[in-house]
Amino acid sequence: MAHANLYRVIPYDASAAPTERGGALFVPRGGENRIDNSTVYDVLYVAATREGAIAETFARLAVWTPDTFVHASGKAMTLLEYEVSDAITLFELDDVDALKSIDITRPRAVVTRDRAKTQAWARTIYERGGYTGARWWTYYQPDWTVVGLWDRSSVMTTNPPEPLTTAIPVVKAAAAAIVRQIAP
Repeated sequence: MAHANLYRVIPYDASAAPTERGGALFVPRGGENRIDNSTVYDVLYVAATREGAIAETFARLAVWTPDTFVHASGKAMTLLEYEVSDAITLFELDDVDALKSIDITRPRAVVTRDRAKTQAWARTIYERGGYTGARWWTYYQPDWTVVGLWDRSSVMTTNPPEPLTTAIPVVKAAAAAIVRQIAP
């Protein structure tokens, strides 16, 4: 069976169980993100590229310093790699017919910052059944895709976690792609 790799950045805690805070599969509750509906399901947000995961986490900051990559808890912000089966079924938010099926008439509605709207169409997708999650382009770089998974049963971590620093080439590449400055 073929697999796809996905990535995310978290304040990783090697001593935490996978679904505990700091664990590789921990999903914080809160309902503030694009496709959240915490009263119905939890979402594991991941990116299709390492750079995309870094950008999604840090893009709100214009300048990245060494402190950027240390969480308030003191834990290093860490890039995690996951493997999922290619057999998972994602709702494609970059598909015009799929968008029409959930009454989205303009693709820009996918990346709106109006969370009430995005969470409403996400719940519609979830309630249809048959989908593991949804895939769309990142707000920061349309060539990169992000994925929200509400079914995490086929998600496994792979490769050792990689603590991030301003010196790592993938951090530099992400910063350059979304025009962020790295300061010493």
